[in-house]
Amino acid sequence: MPQNSQPNSNNNSNGFVVPYILKGSRQQITHTVYILNGLGYAQLTDWGPLQPTGNPGEFITIMMRYWIWR
Repeated sequence: MPQNSQPNSNNNSNGFVVPYILKGSRQQITHTVYILNGLGYAQLTDWGPLQPTGNPGEFITIMMRYWIWR
């Protein structure tokens, strides 16, 4: 297990959290989120709200995925 990983909410020592971060224009992020949804990888509601980064026209969103190794 990677040293930077954190146990999931069930305190399972075989699990860890992986953050997925998208950064870019509103259109780029929305397009990518819809592609991942269409592939069945992530629901639209899994992503946090778009937040401005401070750079003009640039936004960021994050999704946390909990993985468990068995």
